[in-house]
Amino acid sequence: MFCQLTSLQLSDPLFQAANFSRLPVKLLADVLRHYYETMQRRTNASSVSTAKLAMVVCSALGGKGNRTKLDQFLPFELNDGAESIKQNTKDALQWALKNERMPPAIVGMIGAELR
Repeated sequence: MFCQLTSLQLSDPLFQAANFSRLPVKLLADVLRHYYETMQRRTNASSVSTAKLAMVVCSALGGKGNRTKLDQFLPFELNDGAESIKQNTKDALQWALKNERMPPAIVGMIGAELR
């Protein structure tokens, strides 16, 4: 655990070698777990554009019967409890679709995600 924490380069003196033996193991485990979850979310967020491109390629090559999902192309699993698109965003996109403010290619890409 100490090696993992030192690789995080935490500047708080609480996590330095002299104080490490006094820290509760649960605190250390929680810090590491939170760090790795944050890194997974950042990695997924930076991979979304590539995953969207992969979805477009799969739908172009696979035809209409091809049903791919974004999380199939992301490096880490998505949190099932978290909503992928907020309700306000869905409402705005549905308004734009209804009022024909988007090109048909964009409508085809995001239409399935709004359901």
